[in-house]
Amino acid sequence: MDDRYARKWRALIGISLLSFVGFMDYAIVNTILPGIQADLQATVSQLQWVMNAFFMMLAMFMVTMGRVGDIYGRRIVLYIGVLAFGVASAMAGISDSPGILIAWRVVQGISGAVTFTCATSLVTNAFPQEEQGRAFGIFMSITAFGMAVGPVLGGFFMSFLSWRWAFYVNVPVIVLGFILCHGAVSETERLKNEKVDWLGLCFLVPGIGCLITAIMQGNGWGWLSPIILALFAVAIVAFGGFILVERRVASPIIDLSLFRIPLFQLGIVAGIGIGGFIGIGSFLPPLFLMNIQGYEPYLAGLMLLPITGLVMILPPLVGRWVDSTGPLPFILAGQFVLILAALGQMLFVDTSPAWYVLVALGLFGLSWGLQQGSVASAVTMALPPKSSGIAIGSLWTFWNVGSTVTLSIGGMILNVIDHSRLQSLMAGANISLTDQQQHVIRSLLSDPSRAEQALSQLPSDIASEITPLFHQSFMDGYSGAMIFSAALCALTFLGTVILSRRVRAAAAD
Repeated sequence: MDDRYARKWRALIGISLLSFVGFMDYAIVNTILPGIQADLQATVSQLQWVMNAFFMMLAMFMVTMGRVGDIYGRRIVLYIGVLAFGVASAMAGISDSPGILIAWRVVQGISGAVTFTCATSLVTNAFPQEEQGRAFGIFMSITAFGMAVGPVLGGFFMSFLSWRWAFYVNVPVIVLGFILCHGAVSETERLKNEKVDWLGLCFLVPGIGCLITAIMQGNGWGWLSPIILALFAVAIVAFGGFILVERRVASPIIDLSLFRIPLFQLGIVAGIGIGGFIGIGSFLPPLFLMNIQGYEPYLAGLMLLPITGLVMILPPLVGRWVDSTGPLPFILAGQFVLILAALGQMLFVDTSPAWYVLVALGLFGLSWGLQQGSVASAVTMALPPKSSGIAIGSLWTFWNVGSTVTLSIGGMILNVIDHSRLQSLMAGANISLTDQQQHVIRSLLSDPSRAEQALSQLPSDIASEITPLFHQSFMDGYSGAMIFSAALCALTFLGTVILSRRVRAAAAD
């Protein structure tokens, strides 16, 4: 076998494994939240931060880390980032408080931003353009396997070991990835005349951080409270400053001129759509399966396989077709199926049969699988190879901003509807409670993930009356969150349809 041929495929597998841990971490945490909550006595707000701290850091640092890779070399930056991710994973596993765990999730998110950008660019660098679609597909398939196996592993660790193993498992995978990459991954050409836009980063980080914090905490702190209004104000000022800086610096974090390119615009809009649905569509189903339908964690993980399994299977096939037909048909089809996925979950009820749940989750996986590689191909095809880092970084930034914002807004909608409906249903049922029992119900309202534990503290006759009311109120909140998601998916689908016409018109010229 030709040595060059063997090296590029070994590089692809090694790079994919180094990215695999980031994608697995992306998916595994949903199923271990009850274990974290019980072991560390975490509140619901802290649990949301365990998830969103990771997403926020990805959104804040994705483009910058892509740019750092372009300037200093993507291989060395990837290696440093993955090492940091491994250390953060080990430390997250031994955390003894929610605050410490969230802090290490922050480090995981910053270092994960490196793997999500530089790894994809190194795949582009290792293969000629005519093979990049296929290589992207294989890369996405391996990394998507991380998302597929994540919920299953998380459920297994929760049921038989400890939630901590969900973080420990990253370390041996990283070691294996480094072994395969050694001597096979070539360093990329460095952009010697450009610099990292640190000033832009100083505006971007507080802008995203304040925006997400305000959305996540608005319901608890009060939407008109001084601190929430201040956070929104800082976000607006920071984003305004970021745009001004990006228009003036020589090497911007996000080159705003890229948004004049129709194919790049289409990729970004599609990324916001699928990323937005991933945020809420990955967070709610495990709660539904475990808290409402009563599945054990490992079984809930298996029920999520239609999502992540299709994300693992489809990208290699789609990547091969993208090489010959281009990414547009798959992006448009994926955006349309995403609407169906949101509508399917919107109709969930507490007694939904397993086959229907699997079909609805499968639609989500089908949409994700159609778009995972095709959207990345679209933004890289829109730019010259030397700018692939900033292209992928821009895509993942908007993808993760969409994911984080949608998770925050969807979670808020769920909580508001859940709380108001449970209170009204109990009032309508004339259920009288003692002060202690009312305290239990208040804990149920503030923390629906502890529903079973809270209800067990009530007398059996009262618990039997309240349980169906809780199920109904939770599902009403679930439907409300999915209505919001369906509306967002419809908007991004319309945007991709309009932009696809511009892309075809530009190609015809």
